[in-house]
Amino acid sequence: MDQSAQPARHLLKGLRRLVNDIRVSSTENGSGLTDVVCGTTALLSFGDSAVSYCGRSIDDLTEHPSFERVLWLLLHQSLPTEEELSDSCSIMADSAVVDPSAFQMVSHLPLSARPLDVFPLCISLLSFFDPTPQDSSPEAARSRTLRLLAQLPMILSAGFGDTFEESSLRPTELSAEETELSWAGRLLHRLRRTALRPSAAEDSAMNTLMICQCLTEMRPACFTARFAASTTTHILAALQSAATVFVSQLRNDPYLWTSELLKNFRDPGQAEAWWRRREGQPMPFGFSNSNNDLRADILAETVLTLLGSPDRIRLAGCAARLEKILATDQYFPTADWVSTKVMTLLDIPPERQSIVIGMARLVGWSAQAIEQQASGLSLLPRLNYGEAEVAGEAEVS
Repeated sequence: MDQSAQPARHLLKGLRRLVNDIRVSSTENGSGLTDVVCGTTALLSFGDSAVSYCGRSIDDLTEHPSFERVLWLLLHQSLPTEEELSDSCSIMADSAVVDPSAFQMVSHLPLSARPLDVFPLCISLLSFFDPTPQDSSPEAARSRTLRLLAQLPMILSAGFGDTFEESSLRPTELSAEETELSWAGRLLHRLRRTALRPSAAEDSAMNTLMICQCLTEMRPACFTARFAASTTTHILAALQSAATVFVSQLRNDPYLWTSELLKNFRDPGQAEAWWRRREGQPMPFGFSNSNNDLRADILAETVLTLLGSPDRIRLAGCAARLEKILATDQYFPTADWVSTKVMTLLDIPPERQSIVIGMARLVGWSAQAIEQQASGLSLLPRLNYGEAEVAGEAEVS
């Protein structure tokens, strides 16, 4: 064979290097922050047999569910003593007072306002009544989180246009029977628009739900909370930003869609017929081809504690039929799907269920913001400006 027909070795080497450089450049320019590690977290971990918050198994945290206990764990990264937990619960109960002027503002919102859109608005409004606006210490941040959680259920119900004349509820302060409920039970009491006090099983189920939903993988709202916390000194800015991103991503509210879907089925047969009519279209929300988040299993067990009426049994049966069909194709319910099932069984109106998720996540956003500030790691972006082809313009990459 004529060796002169072969490319020179140095040319081959140069071509290989050029192709490799092009591939690297293409990956770097098209991936954004994909695979870029900005830091580490001690808040959430996934093991082979459990999900853990701050090193504590979610199974243990939901054995006797107390959202206040998990709230302390996430904000302090250690479990509270009985005295600390009692003090924290007392602070939240004492802080559950909304200034009448704030109540008046939200009570004049149009009735057409989407309930979820009221969520970030109420966070912003309550920030104006912060008693220590200049204190940016971690302890002040924790106190602000407690006050927000105490006040939000009341101001939200006012923003929704709920009436209280025929109820023991009061718009600006806790009623006597509400003080006997856990914080999650009080939220449930407010959101479902009824004077009927939640049962012990319902209170426990609501606590389990909030615990399972308070921390997620690094989603946009979580990153927003961390970004804001790394560039500002006030945690309310981080929470306002995270809540706004959370709401913006739910323009087509999947929790509302799922809840209304389940409520409209008359029986499991109709649920199966609905699925068959989809002719191979995937389930748009709530199922995954992996089953590695055991929080869905915990919530599924919680469902069984709420089957106290024919309507609830029917709804759970319809959901179970869909889950069985999808399991044949190796699709499994996620924590979001089972959470929607729990919230529907708890009689939370479909349009308000995303509020529950947002309220739970607010605790996670607070914990992530505090952790980010403590790390000292700035997430400020850096832009690269290059020469543009047209004079007077700059190209940003």
